[in-house]
Amino acid sequence: MTTNAEIEYGNSGPFRLRPQEKLSEAFCEELKKINAGRPTHDVYCRRVEKLFGLKPFPITKETKIWLSGFIEGEGSVSVGAKKNKNATFGVELDPCLNITQHVNGIQHLYTALRVFGAGRIRYKVGSNATLVFSITTRRTLVEKVIPYINEYAYKPSCLTKKERYKNYELLLNLFDERAHLDRTRMIEEVLPLWNEMRMQSGYRGETFVSLQAAQDFVRNYVQ
Repeated sequence: MTTNAEIEYGNSGPFRLRPQEKLSEAFCEELKKINAGRPTHDVYCRRVEKLFGLKPFPITKETKIWLSGFIEGEGSVSVGAKKNKNATFGVELDPCLNITQHVNGIQHLYTALRVFGAGRIRYKVGSNATLVFSITTRRTLVEKVIPYINEYAYKPSCLTKKERYKNYELLLNLFDERAHLDRTRMIEEVLPLWNEMRMQSGYRGETFVSLQAAQDFVRNYVQ
Protein backbone atom coordinates (compact mmCIF):
# COMPACT_ATOMS: atom_id res chain seq x y z
CA MET A 1 0.00 0.00 0.00
CA THR A 2 1.89 3.00 -1.29
CA THR A 3 0.75 6.60 -1.17
CA ASN A 4 2.15 9.82 -2.56
CA ALA A 5 2.93 10.94 0.95
CA GLU A 6 4.91 7.78 1.65
CA ILE A 7 6.91 8.25 -1.53
CA GLU A 8 7.72 11.83 -0.58
CA TYR A 9 8.36 11.40 3.13
CA GLY A 10 9.42 7.78 3.34
CA ASN A 11 8.45 5.15 5.91
CA SER A 12 11.14 5.89 8.49
CA GLY A 13 8.75 7.60 10.91
CA PRO A 14 5.22 8.82 11.54
CA PHE A 15 3.25 10.42 8.73
CA ARG A 16 3.91 14.15 8.30
CA LEU A 17 2.56 16.97 6.16
CA ARG A 18 4.04 20.41 5.59
CA PRO A 19 2.12 23.51 6.79
CA GLN A 20 -1.05 24.14 4.72
CA GLU A 21 -0.53 20.92 2.79
CA LYS A 22 -3.63 18.84 2.14
CA LEU A 23 -4.11 15.12 2.43
CA SER A 24 -4.25 13.65 -1.05
CA GLU A 25 -7.40 11.98 -2.34
CA ALA A 26 -5.40 8.78 -2.71
CA PHE A 27 -4.43 8.82 0.96
CA CYS A 28 -8.02 9.53 2.04
CA GLU A 29 -9.10 6.53 -0.02
CA GLU A 30 -6.53 4.38 1.79
CA LEU A 31 -7.93 5.61 5.09
CA LYS A 32 -11.42 4.61 3.97
CA LYS A 33 -10.15 1.17 3.08
CA ILE A 34 -8.72 0.44 6.52
CA ASN A 35 -12.09 1.40 8.02
CA ALA A 36 -13.99 -0.94 5.72
CA GLY A 37 -15.63 -4.07 7.02
CA ARG A 38 -15.64 -5.07 10.67
CA PRO A 39 -12.00 -5.73 11.60
CA THR A 40 -11.14 -6.75 15.15
CA HIS A 41 -9.46 -4.11 17.28
CA ASP A 42 -6.03 -5.73 16.90
CA VAL A 43 -6.37 -5.96 13.12
CA TYR A 44 -7.54 -2.36 12.92
CA CYS A 45 -4.58 -1.16 15.03
CA ARG A 46 -2.18 -2.90 12.68
CA ARG A 47 -3.86 -1.22 9.70
CA VAL A 48 -3.47 2.19 11.34
CA GLU A 49 0.16 1.48 12.21
CA LYS A 50 0.97 0.47 8.65
CA LEU A 51 -0.80 3.41 7.01
CA PHE A 52 0.68 6.09 9.27
CA GLY A 53 4.08 4.57 9.99
CA LEU A 54 3.42 4.06 13.72
CA LYS A 55 4.76 1.54 16.19
CA PRO A 56 2.84 0.03 19.12
CA PHE A 57 3.87 1.03 22.64
CA PRO A 58 2.88 0.02 26.18
CA ILE A 59 -0.25 1.63 27.66
CA THR A 60 0.46 2.71 31.24
CA LYS A 61 -1.42 4.63 33.88
CA GLU A 62 0.64 7.68 32.91
CA THR A 63 -0.53 7.26 29.31
CA LYS A 64 -4.15 7.28 30.44
CA ILE A 65 -3.61 10.35 32.60
CA TRP A 66 -1.94 12.17 29.72
CA LEU A 67 -4.80 11.28 27.38
CA SER A 68 -7.33 12.77 29.82
CA GLY A 69 -5.62 16.14 29.48
CA PHE A 70 -5.56 15.82 25.72
CA ILE A 71 -9.28 15.05 25.63
CA GLU A 72 -9.93 18.10 27.80
CA GLY A 73 -8.61 20.30 25.02
CA GLU A 74 -9.26 18.33 21.82
CA GLY A 75 -12.11 15.96 22.63
CA SER A 76 -15.81 16.09 23.34
CA VAL A 77 -18.76 13.93 24.24
CA SER A 78 -21.92 14.77 22.36
CA VAL A 79 -25.36 13.53 21.40
CA GLY A 80 -26.70 14.22 17.93
CA ALA A 81 -30.38 14.15 17.00
CA LYS A 82 -31.86 13.33 13.63
CA LYS A 83 -35.21 12.31 12.25
CA ASN A 84 -35.48 8.63 11.44
CA LYS A 85 -38.74 7.01 10.40
CA ASN A 86 -37.47 3.69 11.75
CA ALA A 87 -36.98 5.06 15.28
CA THR A 88 -39.77 4.46 17.78
CA PHE A 89 -40.83 8.12 17.89
CA GLY A 90 -39.16 9.27 14.70
CA VAL A 91 -36.08 10.67 16.46
CA GLU A 92 -32.70 8.95 16.64
CA LEU A 93 -30.17 10.14 19.20
CA ASP A 94 -26.51 9.30 18.57
CA PRO A 95 -24.13 9.62 21.54
CA CYS A 96 -20.43 9.62 20.71
CA LEU A 97 -16.93 10.52 21.83
CA ASN A 98 -14.89 12.52 19.31
CA ILE A 99 -11.27 13.66 19.36
CA THR A 100 -10.00 15.83 16.50
CA GLN A 101 -6.42 16.39 15.45
CA HIS A 102 -4.33 17.42 12.46
CA VAL A 103 -2.86 14.38 10.74
CA ASN A 104 0.60 15.29 12.07
CA GLY A 105 -0.78 14.47 15.53
CA ILE A 106 -1.96 11.01 14.50
CA GLN A 107 0.09 9.55 17.36
CA HIS A 108 -2.39 11.10 19.81
CA LEU A 109 -5.43 9.58 18.09
CA TYR A 110 -3.62 6.26 17.95
CA THR A 111 -3.03 6.55 21.68
CA ALA A 112 -6.78 6.99 22.22
CA LEU A 113 -7.43 3.98 20.00
CA ARG A 114 -5.11 1.87 22.14
CA VAL A 115 -6.31 3.20 25.52
CA PHE A 116 -9.99 2.59 24.80
CA GLY A 117 -9.45 -0.61 22.85
CA ALA A 118 -12.08 0.62 20.41
CA GLY A 119 -12.94 3.36 17.94
CA ARG A 120 -12.17 4.45 14.41
CA ILE A 121 -10.03 7.18 12.84
CA ARG A 122 -11.49 8.99 9.83
CA TYR A 123 -10.83 12.04 7.68
CA LYS A 124 -12.91 15.13 8.47
CA VAL A 125 -14.56 15.97 5.18
CA GLY A 126 -13.95 19.54 4.05
CA SER A 127 -10.74 20.00 6.03
CA ASN A 128 -7.18 20.15 4.77
CA ALA A 129 -5.79 17.40 6.95
CA THR A 130 -7.94 16.95 10.06
CA LEU A 131 -8.68 13.50 11.42
CA VAL A 132 -11.35 12.47 13.89
CA PHE A 133 -11.16 9.59 16.35
CA SER A 134 -14.64 8.49 17.32
CA ILE A 135 -16.48 5.93 19.40
CA THR A 136 -20.16 5.68 18.54
CA THR A 137 -21.20 2.26 19.84
CA ARG A 138 -23.39 2.84 22.87
CA ARG A 139 -22.26 -0.30 24.69
CA THR A 140 -18.60 0.69 24.26
CA LEU A 141 -19.36 4.18 25.56
CA VAL A 142 -20.98 2.69 28.65
CA GLU A 143 -18.42 -0.02 29.32
CA LYS A 144 -15.17 1.74 28.35
CA VAL A 145 -15.56 5.49 27.93
CA ILE A 146 -17.64 6.33 31.02
CA PRO A 147 -15.39 4.34 33.43
CA TYR A 148 -12.34 6.03 31.89
CA ILE A 149 -13.89 9.49 32.24
CA ASN A 150 -14.84 8.85 35.86
CA GLU A 151 -11.38 7.58 36.79
CA TYR A 152 -9.10 9.86 34.78
CA ALA A 153 -10.89 12.76 33.09
CA TYR A 154 -13.61 14.03 35.40
CA LYS A 155 -11.63 15.40 38.35
CA PRO A 156 -9.19 17.66 36.41
CA SER A 157 -11.84 18.88 33.96
CA CYS A 158 -13.29 22.38 33.91
CA LEU A 159 -16.73 22.92 35.45
CA THR A 160 -18.49 23.08 32.08
CA LYS A 161 -17.03 19.78 30.94
CA LYS A 162 -17.84 18.15 34.28
CA GLU A 163 -21.49 19.09 33.75
CA ARG A 164 -21.40 17.62 30.26
CA TYR A 165 -19.87 14.40 31.55
CA LYS A 166 -22.60 14.09 34.18
CA ASN A 167 -25.37 14.69 31.65
CA TYR A 168 -23.73 12.30 29.22
CA GLU A 169 -23.62 9.49 31.75
CA LEU A 170 -27.21 10.18 32.80
CA LEU A 171 -28.32 10.03 29.18
CA LEU A 172 -26.52 6.74 28.54
CA ASN A 173 -28.14 5.34 31.69
CA LEU A 174 -31.54 6.36 30.34
CA PHE A 175 -30.81 4.46 27.14
CA ASP A 176 -29.97 1.39 29.24
CA GLU A 177 -33.30 1.83 31.00
CA ARG A 178 -34.92 2.00 27.52
CA ALA A 179 -36.40 5.38 28.41
CA HIS A 180 -36.11 6.41 24.76
CA LEU A 181 -38.75 3.78 23.95
CA ASP A 182 -41.29 5.33 26.31
CA ARG A 183 -42.92 8.44 24.87
CA THR A 184 -43.36 10.24 28.20
CA ARG A 185 -39.81 9.53 29.36
CA MET A 186 -38.44 10.46 25.94
CA ILE A 187 -40.18 13.84 26.16
CA GLU A 188 -39.59 14.60 29.83
CA GLU A 189 -36.20 12.99 30.55
CA VAL A 190 -34.21 12.08 27.45
CA LEU A 191 -34.76 15.14 25.26
CA PRO A 192 -34.09 17.70 28.03
CA LEU A 193 -30.68 16.07 28.61
CA TRP A 194 -29.99 16.10 24.87
CA ASN A 195 -30.87 19.80 24.85
CA GLU A 196 -28.55 20.51 27.79
CA MET A 197 -25.71 18.93 25.85
CA ARG A 198 -26.23 20.82 22.60
CA MET A 199 -23.12 22.88 21.93
CA GLN A 200 -24.55 24.81 18.99
CA SER A 201 -27.99 26.01 18.04
CA GLY A 202 -29.44 28.26 15.37
CA TYR A 203 -27.22 26.92 12.61
CA ARG A 204 -28.59 26.16 9.19
CA GLY A 205 -29.80 22.60 8.75
CA GLU A 206 -30.18 21.66 12.41
CA THR A 207 -32.85 19.02 12.95
CA PHE A 208 -34.70 20.77 15.77
CA VAL A 209 -34.43 24.49 16.49
CA SER A 210 -35.39 24.05 20.15
CA LEU A 211 -36.20 21.55 22.87
CA GLN A 212 -39.87 22.40 22.44
CA ALA A 213 -39.72 21.57 18.73
CA ALA A 214 -38.17 18.16 19.47
CA GLN A 215 -40.67 17.41 22.22
CA ASP A 216 -43.61 18.41 20.02
CA PHE A 217 -42.31 16.21 17.22
CA VAL A 218 -42.16 13.17 19.53
CA ARG A 219 -45.49 14.03 21.16
CA ASN A 220 -47.27 14.13 17.82
CA TYR A 221 -45.37 11.39 16.01
CA VAL A 222 -47.42 8.53 14.61
CA GLN A 223 -45.41 5.67 13.09
